[in-house]
Amino acid sequence: MSPYLYIVPVFFLMIATEYCVARVRGRDLYRFQDTVTSLNAGLVSQFINVMGGAFSVYMYSLLVGQFGLFTWDSGSVWTWLLALVLYDFCYYWVHRAGHEINLFWASHVIHHSSEDFNLATALRQSATGFYFKWAFYLPLAVLGIPTKVFVVVALIDLLYQYWVHTQLVGRLGILERFLVTPSNHRVHHGQNDYCIDKNYGGIFSLWDQLFGTYADERADEKIIYGIRKPLNSWDPVWANVQHYFVIGRLVRAARSGRERFMHVFGPPRGPLQLEAVQEKPFDAARFAPFATPYTGRMKLIGGISTLVGVCMLMTLYVIDARLSLEQNLLYSAVMLAFFSFIGRLWMRPEMMGSAR
Repeated sequence: MSPYLYIVPVFFLMIATEYCVARVRGRDLYRFQDTVTSLNAGLVSQFINVMGGAFSVYMYSLLVGQFGLFTWDSGSVWTWLLALVLYDFCYYWVHRAGHEINLFWASHVIHHSSEDFNLATALRQSATGFYFKWAFYLPLAVLGIPTKVFVVVALIDLLYQYWVHTQLVGRLGILERFLVTPSNHRVHHGQNDYCIDKNYGGIFSLWDQLFGTYADERADEKIIYGIRKPLNSWDPVWANVQHYFVIGRLVRAARSGRERFMHVFGPPRGPLQLEAVQEKPFDAARFAPFATPYTGRMKLIGGISTLVGVCMLMTLYVIDARLSLEQNLLYSAVMLAFFSFIGRLWMRPEMMGSAR
């Protein structure tokens, strides 16, 4: 049974706690539509990654069986500590590739598409990254790190990253220099000039220090969250696939094989990107977050749809082992269509009464 059966309710409890604490402190960190879109994106990613995660584990197991050079004692704490450090090192390169290679950015961009920064943003995860991420962990497989150890340290690394998506925790002193913290992760999610392509670490910021991608949060410059080319949609399914369509248009318009290659494997903001962000100084004063009018009825529908999605996901966690591949695909496809419909409905407030 999936550990997420127990983890997901904790995530939601922490979001509710952050919301309440923020309100007590007089801060408004959550916008309803953005929050529900983040939650629904997290649900979409899980409906896909119930199978995608199994694919990644399967690929890792094959690699260990074929190329593993050493045997490790899974009962030794040193095995686990070394595996965690090595996993986080590999994660740094997965994450960096997700920002610096256009095809992989197409998978990762959804996580940065929220223009808010809170614990709900942490759940806005990709549903498509499973097809390439496993390849970055080949060094662990070659070292022979057991599959069970790999799976557990991967979960630990992921869970650690959840709590750093908050604005309620300030700088943590010397910890900033070797751990990923809310402060330096806020930089990672910023679209300010100094924030772009910085702070890729999962647990340890040492990798960013070592490879020159670290940036401290600046007290004199408010961070503006999100991406320079905004999503402008509440549809979590479209958020997962829209940049693949951008790449497709760029490839079709390319005039040479080199251009086609660069549109796929070059940087997202490279000189050949026809729809690239113009590299000019970022003006925070001109930024306006994406928003659309909504009605009280739409708000109710949004809340109920998320609750239904959570219940359906919990059910999937319980029955997944008894479903065939076809049944699993159908189950997930229905839920993706459901969330896409809700997201697109929010772009049509006239269908749901007078807008706010």
